[in-house]
Amino acid sequence: MQYIGLIIPIVLGAIALIITQIYCSNKKKYSDFVEQHSIAIKELNELNKQFVFAPIGKCNIEHHYDNEAFFDTISTTDYLTYWLVFNQKQVLTDIKNARQNLDLFNRYMHQVNTLNLNRYDAPEIPPNAEKLLSIEKKLFNSKIVRPTTNFNIYVRLYRTTINGRAVELKHDNFHSETIENIIKRLNQRQGNRYLDNGIWQSICRVERGKVSNKMRFAIYQRDGNRCRRCGSRYDLEVDHIFPISKGGKSTMDNLQTLCHSCNSAKSNTIEAGVVNPAARRSATGKFCARCGAPMVKRNGPNGSFYGCANYPKCTFTMQIR
Repeated sequence: MQYIGLIIPIVLGAIALIITQIYCSNKKKYSDFVEQHSIAIKELNELNKQFVFAPIGKCNIEHHYDNEAFFDTISTTDYLTYWLVFNQKQVLTDIKNARQNLDLFNRYMHQVNTLNLNRYDAPEIPPNAEKLLSIEKKLFNSKIVRPTTNFNIYVRLYRTTINGRAVELKHDNFHSETIENIIKRLNQRQGNRYLDNGIWQSICRVERGKVSNKMRFAIYQRDGNRCRRCGSRYDLEVDHIFPISKGGKSTMDNLQTLCHSCNSAKSNTIEAGVVNPAARRSATGKFCARCGAPMVKRNGPNGSFYGCANYPKCTFTMQIR
């Protein structure tokens, strides 16, 4: 009896395996027939050659803050605004391509919907018509091209420990209309000055937030853990030598250690003889108002001009006067 108890599951398993193999073999037979003889699928393949959509990659931005105060202060909109200063040209191209894809996709689907299934160019058709049509529908739908027709930017900001372990997240998905509005506000400028104060404040918050705790401790160590004005070792803070509000950047050569008292007294003033470090690094003595990189003299069809050294990532230009 105990042998019978062992044999029965083995026999049932073997039978199930045989049935599965027969089913898969039968399904493949139907799939191969549809692939070779479906008139609708052949017509769809031809349509797919005629309609060419622009490739648009996913745009996911993320940044990590090991400083809780900066993480709480800087919004996803702030970070997107700052990022768009350097990437708006490509973003506008992607938005334009997405809209063109949508228009083209609507025309494409109009023609796809005119294709009728259940038509075959074979003298003999497999017997199970319902199964044949079901497989044809699935295969037909799998071959429909589905391009990106909406451009979004997904922003993730993480708060981390000083060792890089993420402990908090805030995120937002920005649609084309919102992105275009930010770019429009970014381009409302007079020379290096943004006319929209909200835009300028967003840029300043993100620039200030580049001073991570790791960077802060490195500045303290470099300066001997003393205020560079009065020598105090207490209530130390990191100060931007050339203020962010005047175009300064969060780079090591533009940061110094000050005590709270000296930092408050200095505020956002530019001390006598202080030059923006970004300008000192530039052979032209000028720096990019968008990214702080040196401005390089270039020649174009309309004459000479200053162009950002980060071109093509940054396209900021200045006239030579």
